[in-house]
Amino acid sequence: MAYTPLFLNAKKHGTILIIGGGEIAAAKTEALASVGAEVEILAENISEAVEILCAKHGFKTTHAPYNKKYLKGKKIVVAATDNDAVNEKIAKDCNKADILVNVVDNPPLCDFIFPALVRRGNLQIAISSSGISPVLARMVKHAIEQAVPVTFTNLIRFMGDKKLELREKFTKIQPRRLIGEAIYHGPIAEELYEGNRQKADALFDDLIATYPNQKQPALYLIGAGPGNPELMTIKAIRLLSKADIILYDRLVSQDIIAQYARKDAEKISVGKTRDHHHKTQAEIDALIEDHLRKGNVVVRLKGGDPGIYAHGAEEINIAKKVGAPYQIVPGISAANGCAAYAGVPLTERGGALSVRFITLYTKMLQDDDFWTSIQYAKNETFVFYMSTPHYSTLCAKLVELGFSADTPMVAIEQGTTPQHREYKSTIGSFDQEWDSSTFASPCLLIIGDVARWAKENQWKDAPQEKASYFPALPSKNSEEKQVA
Repeated sequence: MAYTPLFLNAKKHGTILIIGGGEIAAAKTEALASVGAEVEILAENISEAVEILCAKHGFKTTHAPYNKKYLKGKKIVVAATDNDAVNEKIAKDCNKADILVNVVDNPPLCDFIFPALVRRGNLQIAISSSGISPVLARMVKHAIEQAVPVTFTNLIRFMGDKKLELREKFTKIQPRRLIGEAIYHGPIAEELYEGNRQKADALFDDLIATYPNQKQPALYLIGAGPGNPELMTIKAIRLLSKADIILYDRLVSQDIIAQYARKDAEKISVGKTRDHHHKTQAEIDALIEDHLRKGNVVVRLKGGDPGIYAHGAEEINIAKKVGAPYQIVPGISAANGCAAYAGVPLTERGGALSVRFITLYTKMLQDDDFWTSIQYAKNETFVFYMSTPHYSTLCAKLVELGFSADTPMVAIEQGTTPQHREYKSTIGSFDQEWDSSTFASPCLLIIGDVARWAKENQWKDAPQEKASYFPALPSKNSEEKQVA
């Protein structure tokens, strides 16, 4: 059951009627009173705790059994009796009268539910499990309470005092947002957490005196990791949240964009597959340059690490040409991520002392120099990117070059994601055991003695059913732009 999160101005909807007078009614009364709502209690028996709360806040109490006549004029009702039949009748009566109703511990009868709430002054963070597990919601609440200091209220109050001044000085949205982030993540916030308002005021005055009232372009090449959103770095998440424009690859989890990108950021798919380049590199470069010249913060979001099989140097040159600052934010490469999830160490004491990342293009199959370089690397670990169409030729060639047919090999598709799946064998028998047409993209090949650990160290269960974790590219004629 899905609920739309909203923050309701309860005062505009009159008195909220709570039907029930016990422990649950006391909890709801206290929660509503804490946000300034007006409450009325209806129950035959009203506990001392509820009476004390109502006296404290000046709330009306009515000692009487439930009757639908008490619903007249009400817009919001909470059914908190200990009688399921009475609660169900309250819900039916409210539905007929178009009154929003919450039935405690009975989500199917609820028009709305109460979230677990973290409050820091005017900042409110609501957490809900859609009524499935209030205990889980409370656990998340406690985690947030530990992460957001109690003195965060000082920062909220400070920003309220400075809001008008910031709006008057910074007339453009982007610089106003960026200076806000500078305040939240810098020394001003730290002084406020310690209660040093005068020092914070002085730092604020210095900051706004020099901060430009104009858009500030920047380019961030960010590695999104191999697929699992939890493998994004803290810095990657922070800089991604600054983006005005996000150019993202196909092998970037949509969960990463949904969780960490601003909703108003423009998201543009520029992904590629072997047979479908939704955007050519020249078109991607042109997009980067165009948006930088417009003063936007551009994030080039790449699967894995932005320094492995990407066009980072080319894209950085665009930022240099425009005169925009840039950063490269490393990510966990597909090789590291997939190997770790398969239980495979890429190097090993006394065994593989080095690792080689390779992508096997068709033209390389006839390149004698390439195969000669491979021939003398029998103690290395090979990680082949984007090479599964050639795995049969690869295995045969390695055996021809003198590699043992028993050399372990593992193919890992959609590594680190919920669709992570492994295909284990040796270079001598892989071709007979597996058909490359069964491999989902992306798929990585690890060849070398270390690949034997894939059988012994396996810890990631394969999914029960095969599916694509990464979305297909938009058709060439489809709208390229997504604005959330």
